Amino acid sequence: MQFSLPEIRPKEWIHRIKEEFFPPRILDKYVFSEFIKIFIGALITLGFLALMSSYSDIKGDMASSKGGKIHGWLFILFRLPQMLIQYILNIAILFSVSFTVGQFSANKELVAMMAAGISFRRIVAPIVAFSCVLWFAAFFLKQTVVAPLNARANEEHKMLKEGDQNTLVGVVYQKHFKGQEGFYYIYYYDTKEEEIKGGFNYICLTQEQTPDYLLVAQRAKFNYQKEVWILKGVEETKFDDDLQVVSVQKFAEKEYKLPEKPEYFKKLKGSVEEMNFFELSEEKENRIRKGLSYGDVDIAKHTLFAEPLLIVVLTLVGCASGFFTKRMAIVSSLGVSIGVALLYMVMDPSFKSLGENEVIPIWLASWITPILFLSGLYVIYKRLKV
Repeated sequence: MQFSLPEIRPKEWIHRIKEEFFPPRILDKYVFSEFIKIFIGALITLGFLALMSSYSDIKGDMASSKGGKIHGWLFILFRLPQMLIQYILNIAILFSVSFTVGQFSANKELVAMMAAGISFRRIVAPIVAFSCVLWFAAFFLKQTVVAPLNARANEEHKMLKEGDQNTLVGVVYQKHFKGQEGFYYIYYYDTKEEEIKGGFNYICLTQEQTPDYLLVAQRAKFNYQKEVWILKGVEETKFDDDLQVVSVQKFAEKEYKLPEKPEYFKKLKGSVEEMNFFELSEEKENRIRKGLSYGDVDIAKHTLFAEPLLIVVLTLVGCASGFFTKRMAIVSSLGVSIGVALLYMVMDPSFKSLGENEVIPIWLASWITPILFLSGLYVIYKRLKV
């Protein structure tokens, strides 16, 4: 028995699409016009609610800020595109599609359209096509607009917190670093004074990868003229080939010539939300070189592609829920929107957490949520037979 794949003829597909959709039919214009009005209204409403929620989150910081309230408003403004792409757009399109198709179903317009010989898939085709355009637009905006604005938002938040005695912004972090000749443990790097405070620990390894000596200091500052580290309150422990302690000495201050300079210990570039695909790739290589974990970076790289796809998935969910609506479309739409949004908000972070902790592959952690939704939709639409 011979198996043959169907012949793919792009020219025929393009011609068929052109004949079917261009120019748009009266039905396409009617369906899309009803949908877009509700979609724009949902965007405005949800955007206003997001602004109010953001203000509520930082109004305490704004009231006690010594850096100026203007930084709080700028933080909200620069953070809005991230909320738009990640939350507002998804919920708005789910609600508007579910409500629009639900209204058609409740008013028997859907029955009339299908009685005229038009399939359900053809009826909702303009809306699905619009969601595909939004998918590509969201991906492009995340790369070119959202990532740099997230960085600006974080900078404004730091300025807002300036002068808060209870907060150290941008300097506190405890990290292990893999150096050229050993390993470091840094408590935090003060970027203003260019000094490591709270603890500077270094273990130097021999060529056989056994401990040579251990340094434990309270502070460390690099002297650029001499190109040496000046350690304060340092304890120096030396080992022999059998890993036995040879000597333990304490110094109030001592100079050491170590392979790494201060730039090596400065805080990582920032949140993965501030980086595009190429910056994430560079950040991964940087972390591998320093011996740091990079699970969140891999998750973010996959999310750049997987997250915008949710727009199309939720559009298909809205079409299916609207098809089964009999009455009270707005109540049904709200219920579906809230239920699906909550389900996504539980599933997506949970799977990503499993991926970061290497319980499941990172690619699966990023793509499993849209895959599960699409699988369920495939079953539903197959049973519809419309």
